[in-house]
Amino acid sequence: MDAEELREKYALGERDFSGTDLSRANLSGLDLRRASLWRANLSEANLIGANLSGVDLLGANLTGANLREANLLGANLRETDLSNAVLHKANFKATLYNRATQFPSNFDPESAGAYLIAPHTSLTFSNLSVVNLSSANLSGANLSRTNLWKTNLKEANLSGADLSGADLSGADLSGADLSGVDLRQSQLFGADLSNTNILETNLKNALYNEATEFPQDFYPVEAGAYLIAPSVLLRGANLSEANLSGVDLSEADLCGADLSQSNLFGVTLEKAKLNGAKFNNAKLWEVELSGTDLSGADLSGANLWFSNLKGANLTRASLTKANLFGIDLSFTNLLEANFQEALYNETTQFPSGFDPTERGAYLIAPGVSLVRVNLRGVDLGGADLRGADLSKANLFGADLSNTTLNDASFKGALYNKATQFPPSFEPTKHGAYLIAPGVSLVEVNLNGVDLRGADLRGANLFGVDLSNTTLDGASFRGALYNEATQFPPSFDPTEYEAFLITSGVSLVEVNLSGANLSGADLSGADLSGADLSEADLWGSNLSEASLKGANLKQANLLGANLTGTDLSETNLSGANLHGTELTGAILKGVNLKEVDLGGALLSGAIMPDGTIYKHS
Repeated sequence: MDAEELREKYALGERDFSGTDLSRANLSGLDLRRASLWRANLSEANLIGANLSGVDLLGANLTGANLREANLLGANLRETDLSNAVLHKANFKATLYNRATQFPSNFDPESAGAYLIAPHTSLTFSNLSVVNLSSANLSGANLSRTNLWKTNLKEANLSGADLSGADLSGADLSGADLSGVDLRQSQLFGADLSNTNILETNLKNALYNEATEFPQDFYPVEAGAYLIAPSVLLRGANLSEANLSGVDLSEADLCGADLSQSNLFGVTLEKAKLNGAKFNNAKLWEVELSGTDLSGADLSGANLWFSNLKGANLTRASLTKANLFGIDLSFTNLLEANFQEALYNETTQFPSGFDPTERGAYLIAPGVSLVRVNLRGVDLGGADLRGADLSKANLFGADLSNTTLNDASFKGALYNKATQFPPSFEPTKHGAYLIAPGVSLVEVNLNGVDLRGADLRGANLFGVDLSNTTLDGASFRGALYNEATQFPPSFDPTEYEAFLITSGVSLVEVNLSGANLSGADLSGADLSGADLSEADLWGSNLSEASLKGANLKQANLLGANLTGTDLSETNLSGANLHGTELTGAILKGVNLKEVDLGGALLSGAIMPDGTIYKHS
């Protein structure tokens, strides 16, 4: 078969070209997505820029082939011979290979994004949906939380594998060896497990539906699995972190069930019994909850965006920090429901006479005041906060991506690395402070803010006002403070392994690597043996201090005052001492070969060889 015939047959819908001889064929730029070239001969073929995504090349001969810029996304390369092939800029993301696959020397398939299909391999969280893994040997493999949606695992060896939390919806596992497999919390909707060896398989909290096929005389409920269907009894079931999007659980009994952090997008729960159920931090977008009994349910942190709660019973339910955007609660029983720090917008409807702000809820709308409000971990995606005042608000872990923030004020607001902002939005330019390890917060007023659980390891807290600040669970290890720093009464920073930076202090052998000490007064301090490698000591006062045996490798001492400082036996390799005052300093045993001493003042300094430097 030549390239033209292949192109014509593919255009007519043919996909099976197994065993075809296409050696030296010009297939550059050809689109062969999802074709089967099982054991085909493609040696020395021109496949430059070809689209081979999802192609089955099991056992194919590609020796010497030119695959420059070819797309092999999700292709099956098990037992394929690619020796001497040109692979420059080829896409190998999610490509499958095994130990029999031959690659050119110096090519690393793993770093290129390919997946090794072999016993005891680790593919956790990988996307292997719709790929052909029939008869594959994945015994003992780690496939936890892997996407295996509609994957062909027919007659595969999965004995002893970890498939906990994996999505096996629609997967073909017929005839597979599942002995000793961990399928806890896996999703088996519509999966075919007929004729499988399911001996000692762990199915606790696994999910299946009426379309799932099991071996004859096997009873999944007795194995601890949950049937997901209308009117089922799932009282007290553990469904935390489950993906139940789109399922029908109408009239189901889920009293006391744990659905925390689960994905319930588009689920039908009409007239279901949900009293006492846990939905904290669950995704409940567009969920049908009309007429449901949610009395005493925990919906804290849940996102109920545009869900239907008409006629629902929310007596004594917890809705703290819940997202109530666009919800109609006008005919809902809200007796003793907790709305503390819940979020609602102008389209949210409440019963007549119900004031959500009196219950502690926050209106999210243009121009609102959210000063000092705790928005930790909330999802504000898609919200309109134009002109809003978020001064000193806590935004740790909040999702503000896709949020309209034009003219909003963030003066003194706090955020961390988990906070998400819209693209190109720079919070520091709007007056917000990043709370993270190693940050500089010099003279920032944090009086009265909520810093529970904040990570301030190695941060510069010179002159920071933390009086009346909530610091429960905060980490201060290696943080720097001075005498102007204010802490809450009875708070001892040294108990949290923070360092006081002041004149005359003892910091013998402490680790201050990478610390920001610019402008610090450490005159007369004892820093002998301390690790100050890569520290920023620009303009600092270290006069008469002891740095004997300290590590100052690649430290920045630009313009620092080291008058009379003992630097004997100090490591100064790569350090910047440009313009440094070293009058009378002791430099015995110091290697100055890699030190920038341009413009440094060395009058009266004791040099490495013991001589006293005299200015000429």
